Amino acid sequence: MATITLKVAGMKCGGCETQVQEAVKALAGVNSARASHRAGSVEIEYDPGQASLDAIRKAVQDKGYSVE
Repeated sequence: MATITLKVAGMKCGGCETQVQEAVKALAGVNSARASHRAGSVEIEYDPGQASLDAIRKAVQDKGYSVE
């Protein structure tokens, strides 16, 4: 397992955090996701052999948020 923290722009509330977390956790190989709108980030624990960083970024972007 690997852990990465991505900067996410556009999250403004707990609902935004939930959207980001659910989008990322829906990907195969993602064990956990913890988003914080206050920190503007999401911490993800995942298996790099199953989930790519590009797929994770795309899942967040598909919800309308920017990944920096």
